[in-house]
Amino acid sequence: MTVNPNPAYTGETVTLTCSVGSDSGWSYTWYKDNTKKVVTLFGRHTTTGATFTISRAAESDQGLYWCQGEIQSRSISSIISDPVTITVKALPTASVKASPRGPLYSGETVTLQCDISDNRDWTYRWHRDNQLLPNPTSKTTTISLPDQAGQYQCEGTRTRQPKKTYLSSSLTIIVASLPNATLTITPNPAYTGETVTLTCSVGSDSGWCYTWYKDNTKKVVTLSGRRTTAGGTFTISRAAESDQGLYWCQGEIQSRSISSIISDPVTITVKALPTASVKASPRGPLYSGETVTLQCDISDNRDWTYRWHRDNQLLPNPTSKTTTISLPDQAGQYQCEGTRTTQPKKTYLSSSLTIIVASLPKATLTITPNAAYTGETVTLTCSVGSDSGWSYTWYKDNTKKVVTLSGRHNTTGATFTISRAAESDQGLYWCQGEIQSRSISTIISDPVTITVKERLVAVLTLQPNWPQIFRGETVTLSCDIQGGEEIEYAFYNSGKSVYTKTEPEYRISPAKNGLYTCEGLQKRNGLKHSQTSNAIQLTVLGKSVFMGLKEKDRKDKVK
Repeated sequence: MTVNPNPAYTGETVTLTCSVGSDSGWSYTWYKDNTKKVVTLFGRHTTTGATFTISRAAESDQGLYWCQGEIQSRSISSIISDPVTITVKALPTASVKASPRGPLYSGETVTLQCDISDNRDWTYRWHRDNQLLPNPTSKTTTISLPDQAGQYQCEGTRTRQPKKTYLSSSLTIIVASLPNATLTITPNPAYTGETVTLTCSVGSDSGWCYTWYKDNTKKVVTLSGRRTTAGGTFTISRAAESDQGLYWCQGEIQSRSISSIISDPVTITVKALPTASVKASPRGPLYSGETVTLQCDISDNRDWTYRWHRDNQLLPNPTSKTTTISLPDQAGQYQCEGTRTTQPKKTYLSSSLTIIVASLPKATLTITPNAAYTGETVTLTCSVGSDSGWSYTWYKDNTKKVVTLSGRHNTTGATFTISRAAESDQGLYWCQGEIQSRSISTIISDPVTITVKERLVAVLTLQPNWPQIFRGETVTLSCDIQGGEEIEYAFYNSGKSVYTKTEPEYRISPAKNGLYTCEGLQKRNGLKHSQTSNAIQLTVLGKSVFMGLKEKDRKDKVK
């Protein structure tokens, strides 16, 4: 028995031929496998004379085959043939792949490649939409989109075994619409100092690179130390208000000259972080031994955890809005800030509030006027640097006994007033400032001595001292003050000032009616220096019979 071809490939026709010397008169029986079972004939298995034909060979046709010749009319059978093993191999497989891979777009050129699993020397046959294409016979073929889109298959043929391959599975080449780029931004809005991440995605991201645009000009974003890109991500570190604006992105496959549809614009908003500020209570100068409460005020939002800094060092313990410090040990520069888990996650670090320990101030006592004259009002003023919050205590004489208030003695704020000064008000005076709510007292003032003097006596005389003064005559008033120095003389008519000079005389020409007085005023400040003088009533009569006489002649006539 001979078998041709052997091995065979699925789908081929296999011919088994049995021969017995001279074949004349012989018929043949065919057996398969160890059972020596007679081969059953069916549509794919036929016999003609000494030939057994297997059409469209399959793997099930594999096995051991025998044959035997018979001359039935003589009941003669030949010795059975040696067995022959038929091997049926699967045809090589073909497969189609496209380059580039992934979604394909209008205008692109696509290379199709037919890969066969075994052997060489193939002639390639290409099919599109189940139609054999007449021209391409090579391993690769190039098509243009969109006109040549469709379902592609390939197979191989050749003159020797295996003479063909299976027809490949279909590879569908379709034209995809250009994808839209999608831009997402996290977080948005952002706060100054935060990291903002822009992500651009284009369907399947494989092979895409990205370009980033900002503001209406669609200007490509300039990269810098704070702006970096990696794949589909654009990162803005330490966001600032200058990073605000409209952003777009677009995907590109540069090797294929493909660009996505540009994304919809997204506005990035960068808000200023909330501000923090520190205030202290009590305010103003602070002194050794005091306890100070610091409070951190944040301009916006709630649920803050507070962080306190002293001299640029984070303090580990206080996390509340207020913290208490003791002086002098905890003096220094204090700052605060807020943190939390939701946006905004932090505040600006506050400006520094310097807590220093001030030296206790010394009270200063001033007295006006001093020396004073009996009857005058004397004002004592106590001052302590910044007077805010201070109250005052007043002391008199070496005992530093607190001054007793009375009808003539009263206080208002930093002022102690002595009305209608008397010699009993003379003595040493001190003052001291206190902030009672903080148990703080100033250093006591230096003592100041108040002197209260009796006013000097002023004597007013008239020259000439005639019993009658007539109209047109001239008179002179003289003001005599014994012991007066650096004074001015003031003359009054019925209480109204009519003349003030450094000379003690007031010449009235012509003489005028009135009730005249005088007194001395201190030159440096215009305050009263003497008592008010005696009063002189001047009465001016009608025309005198002595008019034109000299004073001596007038005296003689009167005699």
